[in-house]
Amino acid sequence: MFDKPDAESMNKQRFHLPVPNTTRPRLVRFLLKAMPILLLVLAVERYIGQRFLIGGDDQVDRCLPDKWIYLIDTQNKDIWRGDLIAFRAERMAPFFKDGQIIVKIAAGVTGDTIHVDPQHTTINGETIIDGLALTEKLKKPAAQFKRHETIPPAAYWVTGQTDKSFDSRYWGYVYDHQVIGRAYALF
Repeated sequence: MFDKPDAESMNKQRFHLPVPNTTRPRLVRFLLKAMPILLLVLAVERYIGQRFLIGGDDQVDRCLPDKWIYLIDTQNKDIWRGDLIAFRAERMAPFFKDGQIIVKIAAGVTGDTIHVDPQHTTINGETIIDGLALTEKLKKPAAQFKRHETIPPAAYWVTGQTDKSFDSRYWGYVYDHQVIGRAYALF
């Protein structure tokens, strides 16, 4: 009743059958599954990238000698005495250009009493650093840097850990508008 197809007609039919395109549906399925993960990764990267900065100190004479790479949290501006503080330089010529990012120790905060003389710098009666080693380099007499005052509101007294640190002894306070955030030493 039915004739059996010969091999030649079977080959012709095989070549004329449409080949299903399975690549496109697989790609669409993959993209639909990957999209939420990709969006999550991008959101986390954006948050971290906007919140944190990483900086390094390439100076030969570092004011914080055992620290040279910092993580700066730009959203944490709650600075306490003893914290590392990152700020934009102002009035720090000839050592730093205005706007340059600096990291120092917040040695004094609003309300603390500062006393600077050629021998010592004290905060609330406690010696925090000795001498004024940079007066010759600045071509100014040590007496010009003497002061005895209270740190004003929204200000910090910053210092390094070495006598060669170019810090608040020479140029004064860091104000809130200069603060980038709290810094953490990584290395």
